[in-house]
Amino acid sequence: MLIICAGVLISLGFVVISTSNTGKMLTQKNVNYAEYTMAKNAAHTAIQIAMQEINQDNDWPNTHDINNPWVTTIQDREVALYMEYYQDANYWDPDSLWIYSNASYRNDIVQVRSLYLKQPFSSLVPEFKAAIQLPTGFASFNIDGNAHGVNGKASHCDNDMPPIITNTQEAADRIPNSINMDGSIEVDPTLNYQPTDELVERLYNSGNANMVNGDWSGPLGTEDNPGVFFIENDVKLTGQQSKGYGIMVIRSGGALEYEGALEVAGNFEWNGLIIFENAFDFDGRGTPTLNGSIVVGNTDNQEDTINIDIGGNIEINYDCEAEQYAKMAAADAVKQNKYSRIVSTENIRYPSSGNNNANKSIIDKIKGLL
Repeated sequence: MLIICAGVLISLGFVVISTSNTGKMLTQKNVNYAEYTMAKNAAHTAIQIAMQEINQDNDWPNTHDINNPWVTTIQDREVALYMEYYQDANYWDPDSLWIYSNASYRNDIVQVRSLYLKQPFSSLVPEFKAAIQLPTGFASFNIDGNAHGVNGKASHCDNDMPPIITNTQEAADRIPNSINMDGSIEVDPTLNYQPTDELVERLYNSGNANMVNGDWSGPLGTEDNPGVFFIENDVKLTGQQSKGYGIMVIRSGGALEYEGALEVAGNFEWNGLIIFENAFDFDGRGTPTLNGSIVVGNTDNQEDTINIDIGGNIEINYDCEAEQYAKMAAADAVKQNKYSRIVSTENIRYPSSGNNNANKSIIDKIKGLL
């Protein structure tokens, strides 16, 4: 009996030792995981801070490469961040920005790598889906003049577009058949005036837009330097300009009761985007040609629907090249880039010196990765 009891006690002793060891292992794993999580969060936080710096200074990535990491302390943890910037040769293709954020983790490093694509502010410029785009309702659509045309085809563009596109079939049915169109009206339920309304406000508040008033004889942009032009009162282009490039915004006054009007005299040619916000009154004496796209829309706080009135010998043509002029004008007016995160990964990196890293700085640990 004593022998049996002794055996049981010895067995229980092994169980206690085994349970104790298991508990220590679990505790250590929990501690390791907690430290890893803190390091990972610190690395992600550093990236968020870096993006704020980039929004204030576009050159910030170029001053913090692998040879000059940005070092900070987050939650009592040392973090070093550096970047690799790849500029695309094509102006219209996004640039790539790799961000490497490294946080100290025991003798090693937790590294978070994120890829961002950098695009100019022009991403808010609406896609040119037709010669005339009607993303909101309208009260009437009137064409006055013996010669006018709306064309969605451009031989130098990859794809043809409809002459007019609306967001509802009801709106499409109310457009007069008397319009001389090359192609058929199309309906796109996804067509929306947002974020065009945001684009308009950002351009207006940029400080780089031109306010056009009265009889205007000044320049209206060039191929190399397209501009942004706002018309909020009656404006007459006097014929001094033969061409214009960029973005033209024609909208009602502050009380949202006055219909802004643009009168074009002579053989004027516009290349880019024309936005009629809460108003459409376009009188084209002479033979003006509008290449690009016209967007007519209501803002949310505008209850009255729009009366669309096109007069004179106007040619309205879809043009893909004119879309680029509009994007250039927006990017030049609002000098702010848009960064989109594409992918992000996180893992533990082991510097080559291994356990000798205990007292090393984060910079020395990074050097051990190279």
